Amino acid sequence: MRQPIPAVPSGHEVGSLRVLLRGLTKRCPRCGERKLFVHWLKVKERCPRCRLRLERTEGAFLGSMTINYVFTMGVWILLLIVWLALTLPDVQTVPLFVTSLVVVGLLPVVLYPFAKTMWSAIDLLAWRAQPDYLEPNREPED
Repeated sequence: MRQPIPAVPSGHEVGSLRVLLRGLTKRCPRCGERKLFVHWLKVKERCPRCRLRLERTEGAFLGSMTINYVFTMGVWILLLIVWLALTLPDVQTVPLFVTSLVVVGLLPVVLYPFAKTMWSAIDLLAWRAQPDYLEPNREPED
């Protein structure tokens, strides 16, 4: 088992671009650890390496849910526009409906872990001056 890394010294934080890229690739935004999930739909409470809280508050899921929703709807709207552009004036609604259900039903599940780590990256950038982020080995207060 790897030892937790020490707290990041002030002024030596990882750059914003690297934090966001780590979030996009399902990695810990602070240390780059890859093993953040118990399974596809269950994120660990803290990074096993640097102890970064991956969900700072009870409502932290709303940010990742929003990322997931916006991306899914963007893909669906693009699909709808292309579908209509290619099939007008004889739009076949049943295949369009089935394809839409598949996209809006499966894409959020596929994107879930990426949205979680992306939101953790955004959260880290917004709150990394707080003590809990600068002292990764500190246990949460109850």
